[in-house]
Amino acid sequence: MMGAGVGANQKQIIYTIEECPKCGLKNKRLFTQGDFIIKEAGKCPRCSTVMSISAIYAEAPPKS
Repeated sequence: MMGAGVGANQKQIIYTIEECPKCGLKNKRLFTQGDFIIKEAGKCPRCSTVMSISAIYAEAPPKS
């Protein structure tokens, strides 16, 4: 089964990566409901081109 194993019950933080197709700038932010791959995101702060979501993934929270 995918996702099962050590730490499978730990709470994870889901991130979304927005990427500019023109200049390649990447922005990592927290996932929000409705995010999906290739969805248009905001404008690139570097070149003003419309960014799109290129990845969505989960990470374990930082250890305190």
